[in-house]
Amino acid sequence: MKRIDFSSLIGFFIGVALSSVLVILFKENPGDVLKVLSGSFLQSKFDMGLTLFYTTCFAFAGLAFSIPFKAGLFHIGAEGQIVLSAMMAAVMGIILPESLGTFGIVLICLATMVIGILSAQTIAFFKVYKQGHEVVVAIMLNFIFAAIATYVILQNYQNPESQNPESALINPVFQGAKADSIKTFFEQSAVSSFLLLAVLSCLAVWFFEKKTKWGMEIKAYGENPTAAERMGISAKKVNFLALGIAGFFSSLVGLTEVLGSTFQYKVGFSPAYGFLGIVVALLAQGHPMGILFSSFIMAVLHKGASDLDLETQFLTRDFSKVLQAIIIFCVAGAVYLNHRRKKV
Repeated sequence: MKRIDFSSLIGFFIGVALSSVLVILFKENPGDVLKVLSGSFLQSKFDMGLTLFYTTCFAFAGLAFSIPFKAGLFHIGAEGQIVLSAMMAAVMGIILPESLGTFGIVLICLATMVIGILSAQTIAFFKVYKQGHEVVVAIMLNFIFAAIATYVILQNYQNPESQNPESALINPVFQGAKADSIKTFFEQSAVSSFLLLAVLSCLAVWFFEKKTKWGMEIKAYGENPTAAERMGISAKKVNFLALGIAGFFSSLVGLTEVLGSTFQYKVGFSPAYGFLGIVVALLAQGHPMGILFSSFIMAVLHKGASDLDLETQFLTRDFSKVLQAIIIFCVAGAVYLNHRRKKV
């Protein structure tokens, strides 16, 4: 009988405990801070909708990390792919004529997905053909993609009605999410039907991993690359496939932001979705359906952090970045130590 692995959950609670120690050092009550962090999403439908929006983005980002991780790849390039994809969605939404209607939305989605996939497979190219480590390549590409996105938007599509670093709004005909029944129910919050797509994506990934040849090859290669190659599983194929799928899910974060929420590209819109996706995936032990629940947990904490300015005397919303960093370190560390223990 397979034993349940609680290492990631233990790491999460250690991270919360360490954060509570920091809270005490700032002369705040940890109980009060945790109450704010965990209860903020219940204040109104709008707050719940915003939490579900974060859940959607975290779920896509979690899937973008989880699949390459099962192939033995530590994919930290999702952040750059998300930013580049969002830029593409905004640019396409601005330049395409309104006469295209629904077909224009399809074109926006396709172009965004293609740029997401290709940007992720750039990492695979350097790893397969240039023997570059995926972490090092991804770190460099994150900065490059962010710089490209910022340059394109500010030099060519800057919003003329705003001094903020952001693009113009996409054409009104492509802003169909405003009439989204989910968005309407949650008082025009950021959440949209992309939430349903996130749920379906988790189900699809579960089916892909359990019932398809490609999914099983990815997992087999990740478990033992040497044995997998002797069985005829191509390392090149696994790298390009796993990272291509990761890029696809990264592009869905960009689409969620542009087509489902703000209807424009905003420089710095991402609160590190790509990196928080690592915590989401590790906390769920890579299980696609577990990613939905861990995404919600992270979304609740992220939403609650925005209320720290009002509810505490010495802490601000910036404390959420410290909290996220500590949790990322603790969860990743717990999973790594557990992996080492199993090998011994």
